[in-house]
Amino acid sequence: MSTSPRRPSQETTGTLASAIQRAIPSTAKGIVSLALALGGVLGLLFGGVVLLFLRELQGAGYTVLAVGGILLLAGLMLSFTAVRQSVTGRRGRFSTNTIVMIMAFLVLAVLVYAVGARNPVRWDATATKQFSLAPQTVSILEGLKGPVQATAFFVPGDAQQEPYRLSVEGLLDEFHHRSRERLSFRFVDPDVQPTLANRYRVTRYPSVVFEEMDSGRIYRLTVPLFQERDFASAILVVTGVEQKKIYFLTGHAERSIDDVDTSSRQGYGLAATGISTDNYEVRNLALAETPEVPSDTAAIIIAGPRLDLTEGDAELLHRYLKSGGRLLVLLEPNPPQSFKDLLARWGVKVEDGTVVDLGSSISGQPQTPLIKKEQFFSDTPGQKTITSLLDQSYFPGAAAFQPVLPGEEMPDTIRLQPLARTTILSCLTLDPNVNTCPGLSPNLLVPAILVQAIAPMNEQPLGGAPREAKLALFGDADFAANFHLYSLSNSDLLLNTVNWLTEDISLASVRPKPIAFRQLVVTGRQMQLIRGLSWFVLPVAMATLAGIAWWRRR
Repeated sequence: MSTSPRRPSQETTGTLASAIQRAIPSTAKGIVSLALALGGVLGLLFGGVVLLFLRELQGAGYTVLAVGGILLLAGLMLSFTAVRQSVTGRRGRFSTNTIVMIMAFLVLAVLVYAVGARNPVRWDATATKQFSLAPQTVSILEGLKGPVQATAFFVPGDAQQEPYRLSVEGLLDEFHHRSRERLSFRFVDPDVQPTLANRYRVTRYPSVVFEEMDSGRIYRLTVPLFQERDFASAILVVTGVEQKKIYFLTGHAERSIDDVDTSSRQGYGLAATGISTDNYEVRNLALAETPEVPSDTAAIIIAGPRLDLTEGDAELLHRYLKSGGRLLVLLEPNPPQSFKDLLARWGVKVEDGTVVDLGSSISGQPQTPLIKKEQFFSDTPGQKTITSLLDQSYFPGAAAFQPVLPGEEMPDTIRLQPLARTTILSCLTLDPNVNTCPGLSPNLLVPAILVQAIAPMNEQPLGGAPREAKLALFGDADFAANFHLYSLSNSDLLLNTVNWLTEDISLASVRPKPIAFRQLVVTGRQMQLIRGLSWFVLPVAMATLAGIAWWRRR
């Protein structure tokens, strides 16, 4: 008597499937089987989503996957006979092949996503690289040794805050990725969490607070200081990078850094704030109260003086420069004689009169020269550091500079570098009410100039001087006043110059990028064609292809 070989796996499977089928009435078997299968599929999909996107809930994701698998298996076993017939039949084999291909495609897509998520590569497709960080910012972020947290305080639904929120979120997200996740960020509603706002002493919204988690150092930024350079400077502050000190000279009727009125044409409060944001400590300096310039001085700024220097003050500044000092002087036309004498000792003559530029000026104001991009010099490293990223600037009433001696007679210890020039249709006038150049010889004029020197005129270099002196001279102080500072490239011109003086070149290149506006301009007929192609032609083409495929396989 012959016997067939036993197939334990099939008998076991059949017995288990039969047991499940007998446990449920035949009338409800199809409905229950379908419900279990759908529940299983949904469980598998939901579990996969949790594992891919919510890594902190991996345990729950695996549980949902297991439950989904059990439900799907139970549904299949409940209708085992029907499933087997549908799979082994002719149409079933075709359907199975389709399902296998779909599953293979999905698995491949998931694998590609997983590999990409763990090895991200980011491209900035904007014309001006709007979303790319400057190399100096990337260096700062990659050099983070401890965790830094940014807390952004925004009121949801506030129409005035929403534009800032979008840009801040995008910038912080880029900082997060570039820092290898050492910088984290969160958005907080100060009305819902007032305790957190009080902890950080935030009283103005929107604000962004940077905190170094190990040391607890914090730095607050308020609107509109939400640019890349502002965030980079904040990180330098909280991570303990030493702040250099910038002193504004007082005692000679200079512009005040305490005047923060945005409509003020004299105040320098906004300029001081901008310099502070570049990670400098800004203070006033009265030379009459100190026997020497402070040893921690990174640079001294003299903004629009109207009174003469005393002999003692002039000698202190001169000695400071001889020892390698840094000086930013912003004058007005016909400045006090003592300042002209001080600059003459360093090779620069301040010409009398006010610049009139008939070739490039603010509309209707020839005494306000408009310095266009091609009028900035960028030949030397110093010039390039300051002007390479500038677009346009203007000087409301400016003096002009020239060397005290012809170029071939200047000593080798002094190098002069023009920073900006007017057009050939320029002249100097002694009458502030004259806006033309009648009878005057038009010429190129220099309203801004740089000086690098190892010794002043007619003097030998000071033995033991740690470095060369640097001076940045502007024939106008109004362009950096509160009212004009944020017009055109005025603020960048001022801040880049400070960065050059203090040799913080990295900050000079981290400036806001222009947004390139791209617009597709089409005629009415072209718009109708585009609309017709998208509404009718493409859907009809897809339907035709689907009909052809069905007809060939029917």
